[in-house]
This record gives sequence, C-alpha cells and structure tokens, in this order.
Amino acid sequence: MQDIVIAPATAADVDAIRSLLATNGLGSEGLDEHWKTFVVARDGDRTIGCGGAQAYQFAALIRSIVVDADYRRNGIGRRIVRQLLDRLASRGLREFYLLTRDAEGYFKKRGFKPVDRDEVHPQIVGTSEFQSEPEEAVCMRLVMLA
Repeated sequence: MQDIVIAPATAADVDAIRSLLATNGLGSEGLDEHWKTFVVARDGDRTIGCGGAQAYQFAALIRSIVVDADYRRNGIGRRIVRQLLDRLASRGLREFYLLTRDAEGYFKKRGFKPVDRDEVHPQIVGTSEFQSEPEEAVCMRLVMLA
C-alpha cells in the first residue's frame, strides 16, 4: 500500500469518481459542480478511492468518502479524510460536517460527533448533498481548534 498516491482530482477523474460512488451505493449529486474539491487515491493508473468537500465561508461538508473494497482496511480512507481536512483547515475552516448511513463508528474514531440536523450550520443545510440524504443518515460534526 506504499505506492498509493493521494492527489487532487482532475477533470479526467470525474468518471472514475462517479463509478466508485455508484459501485458503493453513494450518490453523485453536486459532483459536476464540486469535483475540484475532491482528492483521489490511485494505485498506478487505477482510481481506488476518493473524497470531496463542499466548502463555504464558515463550514464545510465532507462528502463521498469511498475506498474500493479490495483496498479497505489499509488506512487509505483515513489518509483521504486527513488530506481533505488539512486542505480545508489551511483555508481557515474549522467546522466540518458529514452525513453517513453506515460509517458512524469510523468517523467517531476521527473525532466527528453525532449532532441533530437542527444544529447544522445553515450554509450546509442548503446543499444538495445534505438535502438528498435520507433522514436516517447520521449527521456528524467535527470542530477543530484554531
């Protein structure tokens, strides 16, 4: 797993990101508008993971974190999340949200805490990703200290 490279997505990665999301049961709403915020994990020429964000003035929505089933449990997802958070924090953002249907435990290990949807920053509530997730999806927040 040493050869896995995580890098900013390019326009050429959009189809691979869309495929990864579909294969793993995740929607691609807003991908065409926000692909520039994505990072991808590559094993050679193969895209094996991705993650993105929708960044606003005061908060960001972390979204579409997925790693190909053959590559899970090797720290790739953790590296993707860390790179996204580091990139956003370097822009001054400190409040991060996500919605998950089946990875609550994973994100708790990374410092995210469940929150009620009525506690979510208004900039995040209006996003298509947030609006399209079912009510049963767990909403989580991470606030980083400055």
